[in-house]
Amino acid sequence: MKILDTAPQSAVKTTKNISRSMLAMAFVSVAIFSSCQKEGQQTVPSLPGANNTIAATNPGAGQTVAFNCDSTYGTVTLDASGVYNVANFFQGVQGTTGNPPHVAHATYYYSLADNDGGCDGYDLVFNGTANADVSVPSGYTLQYTAATSFANVTASTVGTTVSVFGYNRILMAPPTGNTTINTAHPGWYNYDVVNHIVYPIAEWGVEVTLIVTTDAGVKYKVQLQDLYSNGTPNSTVQANNYPFFKFRYKRLN
Repeated sequence: MKILDTAPQSAVKTTKNISRSMLAMAFVSVAIFSSCQKEGQQTVPSLPGANNTIAATNPGAGQTVAFNCDSTYGTVTLDASGVYNVANFFQGVQGTTGNPPHVAHATYYYSLADNDGGCDGYDLVFNGTANADVSVPSGYTLQYTAATSFANVTASTVGTTVSVFGYNRILMAPPTGNTTINTAHPGWYNYDVVNHIVYPIAEWGVEVTLIVTTDAGVKYKVQLQDLYSNGTPNSTVQANNYPFFKFRYKRLN
C-alpha cells in the first residue's frame, strides 16, 4: 500500500502500557457486545444477529466474496498465488457513529480455515483497544518473523513466540522514515500518541509475518496490514474510521 503524504494508511490501537488518560484521548469509545470464548476451531463465539451460518463461499482464484458469518462485513479475495486478502473486516452492526457508521464488537473472531468470521470456530482473536491486539486460541502457537518476507515464509520457518501481537513502538510524532521491529515489544504497528494515529510498519518497508499453528498442527502465515476503512485514516489526528482490518494469509501445510 502507498504511504499518504501526511500520514500513511494505517490502523489504530493503544497498548495496555499507555496511561488511561492517553487512551481516553486516543480513541472514541466502542460499544460492547458479548462474545464467547473458544477452544480451537471447535467452539463458536456468540455474535449478535440471526442464527450462526455456514462459512463463506470460498472464492476462486481472482474472485472476491463477502462474508456469511452473522454481523461480519468486508470481503476476502483469493489471488493467483493462493493468498487470501481480507479487506475492511469488521464485526458488529451498522450504526450511526464513526465514519463509516458502525458499532463494533468488543472482540472480533476470524476463521482462517473457513475464510470467514468466526461463527463456526476461529483461529484469530482481535481485541484490546480498537481490537488491534491479535492473539490465538488456547492450544495454538503464535509466532512472528521479521527475518523472512511474507512470500518466503514456509511451514519450516521458525519465528519468535508471542502471546499477543499489537503495538511495536510508542511515538511522539508521525514516523519520519523506515522503522524497525522493537525486539523488546514486537508488534505490527507504531502508535503516535500525540496525534492518535497508528502506522502499520508494513507501510514503512518493514516485513513482519505471523505464523499461526493450530492445536491440530495446521500452520498459516498471516500479515496484518491496516485497521482503517479502505486502508486510509479519515484524519491525520484522531481518525475514527476504525476498526476495519486489512490482512492477508495463506495455509502452509
